[in-house]
Amino acid sequence: MISNGKELYIFLDDLFKPQGFVRKKDTYYRSSQDCIVFFSIGKSEFVGRYESVMGGFYKKLLGEEVEFPKYFESHLRYGLENFVDKSLVRRVFDLKNGEFRGNEREILIREFFELYIIPFLKDVSTIDGIKESLRKYEGLTNRTTVDLKAALGIPFEQ
Repeated sequence: MISNGKELYIFLDDLFKPQGFVRKKDTYYRSSQDCIVFFSIGKSEFVGRYESVMGGFYKKLLGEEVEFPKYFESHLRYGLENFVDKSLVRRVFDLKNGEFRGNEREILIREFFELYIIPFLKDVSTIDGIKESLRKYEGLTNRTTVDLKAALGIPFEQ
């Protein structure tokens, strides 16, 4: 049963590492030929629960070769709450929330990982995948930088 941040990261390491991700502090990265994708999770100073964000970088826009770019400078971002009820996500990642019994929290995190996180990150790990994802995922165009849209020839109103 996950009861603290160290245990959460150990659990996430076990999920992400077999998928080829490397953890740098609180962010998991995987690099492809054209992109770097990430999943970042850290404890919020304001609310006491863990908050997450995922997305990607188009390497050509990074300027210099950076192995672990800062997630908040990403070219596109999306949240787990775009897939799953926001309240449930918040409760699962609030490690002080005692409503989950046994390994219920772990089961939910694994489901989030398998059903939403990994499929999304695979989708945005290529240029063609990003273009398709902008059509597939509601609101993703609003969370994509203008320079990425311009580089990919994507109309800004899309």
